[in-house]
Amino acid sequence: MTPDRRIVDRRWFERHPVLVAYDLIGTVIRVVRDGAEVAGRIVETEAYAGSLDLASHASRRQSARDLLSGTPGTLYMYRSYGIHTMLNIVGHEPGQTGAILIRALDPLQGLDIMERRRGGAGKPLTRGPGVLTQALGLRLSDLHLDLITSDEVALFSAAGDSPVMASTRIGITRGLSTDWRFFDPTSPHVSAHRRGAEISGDQLASLIPSPGTIIE
Repeated sequence: MTPDRRIVDRRWFERHPVLVAYDLIGTVIRVVRDGAEVAGRIVETEAYAGSLDLASHASRRQSARDLLSGTPGTLYMYRSYGIHTMLNIVGHEPGQTGAILIRALDPLQGLDIMERRRGGAGKPLTRGPGVLTQALGLRLSDLHLDLITSDEVALFSAAGDSPVMASTRIGITRGLSTDWRFFDPTSPHVSAHRRGAEISGDQLASLIPSPGTIIE
Protein backbone atom coordinates (compact mmCIF):
# COMPACT_ATOMS: atom_id res chain seq x y z
CA MET A 1 0.00 0.00 0.00
CA THR A 2 1.43 3.37 -1.00
CA PRO A 3 0.49 6.88 0.11
CA ASP A 4 -2.00 8.74 -2.05
CA ARG A 5 -1.98 12.43 -1.15
CA ARG A 6 -0.74 14.47 1.78
CA ILE A 7 -3.39 15.60 4.24
CA VAL A 8 -2.95 19.36 4.43
CA ASP A 9 -6.49 20.51 5.21
CA ARG A 10 -6.60 21.76 8.80
CA ARG A 11 -10.33 21.05 8.87
CA TRP A 12 -9.58 17.31 8.60
CA PHE A 13 -8.30 17.51 12.19
CA GLU A 14 -10.94 19.99 13.38
CA ARG A 15 -13.45 17.29 14.27
CA HIS A 16 -14.34 15.27 17.34
CA PRO A 17 -11.34 13.10 18.30
CA VAL A 18 -13.42 9.94 17.74
CA LEU A 19 -13.95 10.87 14.09
CA VAL A 20 -10.30 11.71 13.58
CA ALA A 21 -9.13 8.53 15.35
CA TYR A 22 -11.34 6.38 13.12
CA ASP A 23 -10.23 8.07 9.91
CA LEU A 24 -6.55 7.82 10.87
CA ILE A 25 -6.76 4.06 10.45
CA GLY A 26 -5.17 3.31 7.09
CA THR A 27 -3.39 6.64 6.71
CA VAL A 28 0.39 6.70 6.31
CA ILE A 29 2.78 8.69 8.45
CA ARG A 30 6.17 9.51 6.93
CA VAL A 31 9.19 10.85 8.79
CA VAL A 32 12.25 12.25 7.03
CA ARG A 33 15.11 13.18 9.35
CA ASP A 34 18.73 12.42 10.13
CA GLY A 35 19.23 11.66 6.45
CA ALA A 36 16.71 8.79 6.50
CA GLU A 37 13.11 8.26 5.45
CA VAL A 38 10.71 5.86 7.15
CA ALA A 39 6.97 5.36 6.85
CA GLY A 40 4.20 3.26 8.34
CA ARG A 41 0.49 2.71 7.93
CA ILE A 42 -1.51 3.58 11.04
CA VAL A 43 -3.45 0.51 12.23
CA GLU A 44 -4.38 1.31 15.85
CA THR A 45 -5.49 4.54 17.53
CA GLU A 46 -7.22 5.79 20.65
CA ALA A 47 -9.27 8.98 21.00
CA TYR A 48 -9.00 11.22 24.05
CA ALA A 49 -11.16 14.25 24.74
CA GLY A 50 -11.28 17.06 27.29
CA SER A 51 -11.59 17.45 31.04
CA LEU A 52 -14.76 15.32 31.22
CA ASP A 53 -12.91 12.34 29.74
CA LEU A 54 -11.40 10.87 32.90
CA ALA A 55 -8.80 8.91 30.91
CA SER A 56 -7.49 12.08 29.27
CA HIS A 57 -4.55 14.07 30.57
CA ALA A 58 -6.85 17.07 30.18
CA SER A 59 -8.94 15.82 33.11
CA ARG A 60 -5.98 16.01 35.49
CA ARG A 61 -3.52 18.70 34.45
CA GLN A 62 -4.02 22.28 33.30
CA SER A 63 -0.81 22.09 31.27
CA ALA A 64 -2.21 19.11 29.35
CA ARG A 65 -5.54 20.89 28.81
CA ASP A 66 -3.64 23.77 27.26
CA LEU A 67 -1.73 21.43 24.94
CA LEU A 68 -4.74 19.33 23.99
CA SER A 69 -6.74 22.41 23.14
CA GLY A 70 -3.98 23.53 20.80
CA THR A 71 -3.92 23.70 17.02
CA PRO A 72 -5.49 20.60 15.42
CA GLY A 73 -2.99 18.71 13.29
CA THR A 74 -0.04 19.38 15.59
CA LEU A 75 1.77 16.78 17.69
CA TYR A 76 1.33 16.24 21.41
CA MET A 77 4.35 14.31 22.67
CA TYR A 78 4.81 13.13 26.24
CA ARG A 79 6.85 10.64 28.26
CA SER A 80 5.01 7.65 29.72
CA TYR A 81 6.31 6.14 32.96
CA GLY A 82 9.47 8.15 32.46
CA ILE A 83 10.54 5.81 29.66
CA HIS A 84 8.42 5.80 26.51
CA THR A 85 7.81 8.75 24.21
CA MET A 86 4.21 8.74 22.99
CA LEU A 87 2.92 10.13 19.69
CA ASN A 88 -0.43 11.93 19.71
CA ILE A 89 -2.07 14.09 17.07
CA VAL A 90 -4.15 16.98 18.37
CA GLY A 91 -7.67 16.74 16.98
CA HIS A 92 -10.85 18.42 18.18
CA GLU A 93 -13.72 20.65 17.20
CA PRO A 94 -13.15 24.43 17.35
CA GLY A 95 -12.99 25.60 20.95
CA GLN A 96 -12.77 22.06 22.31
CA THR A 97 -10.01 19.70 23.48
CA GLY A 98 -8.71 16.36 22.27
CA ALA A 99 -5.99 14.24 20.73
CA ILE A 100 -5.45 10.81 19.22
CA LEU A 101 -2.82 8.39 20.50
CA ILE A 102 -1.11 6.39 17.75
CA ARG A 103 -0.72 2.85 19.09
CA ALA A 104 0.56 0.78 16.16
CA LEU A 105 1.76 0.93 12.56
CA ASP A 106 2.35 -1.47 9.70
CA PRO A 107 5.94 -0.60 8.68
CA LEU A 108 6.14 0.28 4.99
CA GLN A 109 9.46 1.97 4.31
CA GLY A 110 12.90 2.07 5.90
CA LEU A 111 12.62 -1.20 7.82
CA ASP A 112 16.41 -1.46 8.13
CA ILE A 113 16.51 2.01 9.67
CA MET A 114 13.70 1.11 12.07
CA GLU A 115 15.56 -2.04 13.12
CA ARG A 116 18.73 -0.08 13.83
CA ARG A 117 16.82 2.48 15.88
CA ARG A 118 15.14 -0.30 17.82
CA GLY A 119 18.45 -1.99 18.61
CA GLY A 120 18.64 -4.78 16.04
CA ALA A 121 16.61 -7.36 14.16
CA GLY A 122 14.04 -9.43 16.00
CA LYS A 123 12.60 -6.65 18.15
CA PRO A 124 9.07 -5.33 17.56
CA LEU A 125 9.31 -2.35 15.22
CA THR A 126 5.98 -0.57 15.36
CA ARG A 127 3.72 -2.55 17.69
CA GLY A 128 3.00 -0.37 20.69
CA PRO A 129 3.01 3.41 21.16
CA GLY A 130 6.36 3.56 22.93
CA VAL A 131 8.04 1.37 20.32
CA LEU A 132 6.83 3.06 17.16
CA THR A 133 8.21 6.46 18.14
CA GLN A 134 11.68 4.92 18.41
CA ALA A 135 11.31 3.30 15.00
CA LEU A 136 10.12 6.54 13.42
CA GLY A 137 12.81 8.62 15.08
CA LEU A 138 10.31 10.87 16.86
CA ARG A 139 11.18 12.59 20.13
CA LEU A 140 9.79 14.80 22.89
CA SER A 141 11.09 17.88 21.11
CA ASP A 142 8.55 17.20 18.34
CA LEU A 143 5.89 18.67 20.62
CA HIS A 144 3.86 21.22 18.60
CA LEU A 145 5.27 20.01 15.26
CA ASP A 146 2.65 20.76 12.58
CA LEU A 147 1.68 17.92 10.23
CA ILE A 148 0.30 20.47 7.80
CA THR A 149 3.52 22.41 7.28
CA SER A 150 6.40 20.25 8.52
CA ASP A 151 9.16 19.19 6.15
CA GLU A 152 10.02 16.25 8.42
CA VAL A 153 6.74 14.61 9.44
CA ALA A 154 3.70 14.29 7.18
CA LEU A 155 0.44 12.36 7.01
CA PHE A 156 -0.95 10.84 3.80
CA SER A 157 -4.22 9.25 2.82
CA ALA A 158 -3.93 5.80 1.27
CA ALA A 159 -6.20 3.53 -0.72
CA GLY A 160 -7.55 0.50 1.11
CA ASP A 161 -10.71 -1.11 2.39
CA SER A 162 -9.64 -2.97 5.54
CA PRO A 163 -12.29 -3.32 8.24
CA VAL A 164 -12.09 -1.21 11.39
CA MET A 165 -13.00 -2.50 14.84
CA ALA A 166 -13.79 -0.53 17.98
CA SER A 167 -13.16 -1.43 21.61
CA THR A 168 -12.55 0.19 24.97
CA ARG A 169 -9.20 1.87 25.37
CA ILE A 170 -6.45 -0.24 26.94
CA GLY A 171 -3.80 0.34 29.58
CA ILE A 172 -6.04 2.73 31.55
CA THR A 173 -8.22 2.43 34.66
CA ARG A 174 -10.66 5.28 33.95
CA GLY A 175 -12.69 6.27 30.93
CA LEU A 176 -13.66 2.69 30.12
CA SER A 177 -17.29 3.45 29.35
CA THR A 178 -16.67 4.22 25.67
CA ASP A 179 -15.31 2.29 22.71
CA TRP A 180 -12.73 4.86 21.67
CA ARG A 181 -10.00 2.52 20.48
CA PHE A 182 -9.95 1.70 16.76
CA PHE A 183 -7.87 -0.89 14.96
CA ASP A 184 -7.44 -2.85 11.77
CA PRO A 185 -7.99 -6.51 12.74
CA THR A 186 -6.07 -7.74 9.68
CA SER A 187 -2.80 -6.16 10.84
CA PRO A 188 -0.26 -8.31 12.70
CA HIS A 189 1.09 -5.22 14.46
CA VAL A 190 -2.06 -4.37 16.46
CA SER A 191 -1.87 -4.87 20.23
CA ALA A 192 -2.67 -8.30 21.62
CA HIS A 193 -6.05 -7.01 22.86
CA ARG A 194 -8.09 -7.71 19.71
CA ARG A 195 -11.59 -7.99 21.13
CA GLY A 196 -14.02 -5.53 19.66
CA ALA A 197 -16.82 -5.06 17.17
CA GLU A 198 -16.56 -3.95 13.57
CA ILE A 199 -17.78 -0.42 13.06
CA SER A 200 -18.48 1.76 10.06
CA GLY A 201 -18.16 5.50 9.70
CA ASP A 202 -21.91 6.09 9.84
CA GLN A 203 -22.04 4.42 13.28
CA LEU A 204 -19.51 6.74 14.92
CA ALA A 205 -22.08 9.26 16.11
CA SER A 206 -23.33 6.68 18.61
CA LEU A 207 -19.90 6.73 20.29
CA ILE A 208 -19.88 10.48 20.87
CA PRO A 209 -21.65 11.44 24.12
CA SER A 210 -23.77 14.54 24.46
CA PRO A 211 -22.03 17.68 25.77
CA GLY A 212 -21.50 17.67 29.51
CA THR A 213 -21.31 13.87 29.79
CA ILE A 214 -18.56 12.54 32.05
CA ILE A 215 -16.67 9.63 30.47
CA GLU A 216 -15.78 7.36 33.37
